[in-house]
Amino acid sequence: MIEFLGDQFWLRPALVVLACIGLAQAAIWLETARIAGYDPSSPDANWGWAGGAEGARALLSAVASSTIGVAGTTFSITIAALTLASNQMGPRLLRNFVRDARNQLVLGAFLGTFAYALMVLRTVRTVQEETFVPHLAISGAVLLALVCLGTLVWFVHHVATSINVETVVDAVHRDLCKAVEARTRDEADIQPPAGGPRGVPVAPAEGGYL
Repeated sequence: MIEFLGDQFWLRPALVVLACIGLAQAAIWLETARIAGYDPSSPDANWGWAGGAEGARALLSAVASSTIGVAGTTFSITIAALTLASNQMGPRLLRNFVRDARNQLVLGAFLGTFAYALMVLRTVRTVQEETFVPHLAISGAVLLALVCLGTLVWFVHHVATSINVETVVDAVHRDLCKAVEARTRDEADIQPPAGGPRGVPVAPAEGGYL
């Protein structure tokens, strides 16, 4: 059951989104309760968000729109590239992409940042509404946006590597070894073939495929 859930493409992104929503609520609560917040006299003031309500709304809107846009465009182009590559290397390529936890976490990072920015954006109030700007939460949105930027660069490299023939063959080899081990474990009474071993084992000097 756990392995089945791990193969679902939506599960890990959903958990990351829920975690980011909880993080946004925690950051907002810390400032609402005055446990943490922006202090202009603090020596660390330059490291956090120091703008007003309008600037905060513009920044959060930019973070939300850019992350969801980049996520949609990136994954659409990736699926198209994998579909073309799978015509040569078989449908296993798409299946491996969906089952890869790293791809799921990348999508979760983009969607989680989008959800975080929306949750913080709804709390920003202007002068007419009794001004409230959650500086700590907005600084967190900037940090998450930078994390997404680095994640995007890594994801492009990862996809380019995953459609390599050697990578696909290596994945097939690992799946085959797991299947053989599971079958051997289930049928422990299998005896070696009569006549003894044949052939001479050859130890490879390096990894590769034939």
